[in-house]
Amino acid sequence: AAAAMGYSIGGKIGAVAVHTTPGTANALGMIMNAHGSKIPLLIIAGRSPYTERGSPASRNLRIHWLQECRDQGEMVRQWVKWDFEVRTADQIPETVSRAIQLALSEPQGPVYVTLPREVSIEKIRPRRTRASVYEPGPSRKALDLSVNLINRAENPVIITWRAGKKKEWFESLKAFADRVGIPVLNYVGEYVNYPSSGISALDNYDLSKVDPVITVEVDVPWIPKYIDVNAKVIRVDTDPGFASIPFYGFPCDVCIQSTPSEFFDQILYRVKPKEWNKEQLKELKEKQEDSKRKEIERLSDKSPIHPRYLSYKIGELGLAIMNEYTFNPRYAKLDRFSSYFGPPAVGTLGWAIGAAIGYKLATGNDVIATVGDGSFIFGVPDAFYYASLKVPVMVVIYDNGGWYASALAVKEVFPEGNAVKNNRYPGADFEYRMRLGESITSYGGFYKLVEDPQELDEALKMGADYVTSKNKPAIIQVITERDR
Repeated sequence: AAAAMGYSIGGKIGAVAVHTTPGTANALGMIMNAHGSKIPLLIIAGRSPYTERGSPASRNLRIHWLQECRDQGEMVRQWVKWDFEVRTADQIPETVSRAIQLALSEPQGPVYVTLPREVSIEKIRPRRTRASVYEPGPSRKALDLSVNLINRAENPVIITWRAGKKKEWFESLKAFADRVGIPVLNYVGEYVNYPSSGISALDNYDLSKVDPVITVEVDVPWIPKYIDVNAKVIRVDTDPGFASIPFYGFPCDVCIQSTPSEFFDQILYRVKPKEWNKEQLKELKEKQEDSKRKEIERLSDKSPIHPRYLSYKIGELGLAIMNEYTFNPRYAKLDRFSSYFGPPAVGTLGWAIGAAIGYKLATGNDVIATVGDGSFIFGVPDAFYYASLKVPVMVVIYDNGGWYASALAVKEVFPEGNAVKNNRYPGADFEYRMRLGESITSYGGFYKLVEDPQELDEALKMGADYVTSKNKPAIIQVITERDR
């Protein structure tokens, strides 16, 4: 399921076949990830036979009784756009065409088709059906309101998360931000939404003084617990109501159901460039870049290796990245469309190493999966080794020897608690260091454990070269500090 998700991230549509209810349960975390991140995915699940006798497909195993449930589609219904159980083989052409149509139409997402055993053995003549993909567009009124707000604005800002999902979206946002002179926050969010070296790419910005805020393909534009935004909000999204999120209190003064490209292309020459703002942007950009350069210099000889320094070094390789840990995209040069995918908003772990294989299958591009020591194990390494023999990728493990997400939660909720005072966070306090990816060598792959920052450059280059020259997978396990 993770590989199929990566295939879809690569611009196609991934399909995964799972075994009835247990297979659906196993895949559910990836289905949730795809749903939350609007990734098209076709899930085809078997169903226990209906009959106990009378058909070659009748039940012949004990599991056929126990795996049946009252409503199999109910298992996934909160996390898919559509589900359907095929009743007769004659329905299959329309079912498959409609499933792909709904998965690829905006807002995109997963769909679930159930195939009973009796139906699967029926004979059928192949035939084609027609079902085109569709997407929403902005109304004239919404465009006029947006243009008026932006033209009157002195300090507008764009906040996004998935505007780089499609090439035309990426290019339209870049053209608009560059021409008008508007800062882009989360220039690298779940995707590369705007080139990190572009003048509008800012790491942070004072939202208390902006107006308006243009949120583009982002469900959670800020965290209300920490930030109070009083500006007018123009929300541009293929699903601006986020109906699948039960409680949602973010403001929206102009809600526009549209793709980013359709919105920005239509207002590109109706909005006046803000030349004075471009000068301010240039100064802010230079200041933030200088700060990052100094930080990388400071961290370059730190041991254990700091995650930000490791992120900087991985970024120098220039490969596409599937990130499931604290790889920090702010410290890497990410200018190319589809050169990065970050942690899905739902947060089910174990997707990145599978997704890296699917992404490479779809695009042919070399890719690095950046994972934590825990998420690497969740990804089922032995299954990865087997699959990566045909589709080799490189994995970099950020190994901090602990459960960092749990530690952050403890620190956030109990800042004065015993765990914080005594620096005792949950983690794997082993007397020895587990060599997590070492067994890949039995598959012909490359493995190296890195603890010294001076060895990092050579190890990363060796791993990348091994994938390219030997056409085999590589794993670099890096011992890192427990920090972001």
